[in-house]
Amino acid sequence: MKTTLIKTANLPHRHYFQAFIGGNFQLGVWQPKVNAGMMKQWLTLSVNGEPTRMNTPIFMLQWQNAIHLPLDIWLNVDAQFMTRGWDNNTWMSNTPWYVNAKLYKGFFKDAFSVTLEAKDLFDSAKRDFNLYSDAVQIMQKNYSPGRSVMLTLQYRFNATRDRYRGTGAGNTEKSRF
Repeated sequence: MKTTLIKTANLPHRHYFQAFIGGNFQLGVWQPKVNAGMMKQWLTLSVNGEPTRMNTPIFMLQWQNAIHLPLDIWLNVDAQFMTRGWDNNTWMSNTPWYVNAKLYKGFFKDAFSVTLEAKDLFDSAKRDFNLYSDAVQIMQKNYSPGRSVMLTLQYRFNATRDRYRGTGAGNTEKSRF
């Protein structure tokens, strides 16, 4: 029987670059926001005794939408897509994406709020990984569902935005200086 110990080791160096760009605007009740970016590394490690270049970048696109509905209700619909690529010695072997939706309504000047949120509507956000090292390769496939629905009831104590500003006592003393 063979036993292999897998542990984290510091790399001597890893050149890494991230670049993101985004923009948002408002068109009536609709407030969209778009972000696009990439994560790129320059890394070569030994896998099965052979040097392996782990340089494929990961690209990401995010689309966020906020819509102000009647009765001061907010609807948010957000989506994200990622490509395959390397992060350290881990290869993301699929292209996960998701769509989330959320309804928000505040009451009593937002002291009490109700949020109904559905995450990963299409059950597509599963990330599959292959971890490479010189001695071992590990494949992780995610089969558990990422889809969920949450209802949040929130009450904020002292929700007022006003702060105590004093009565002006001490102004005569300040004017002496």
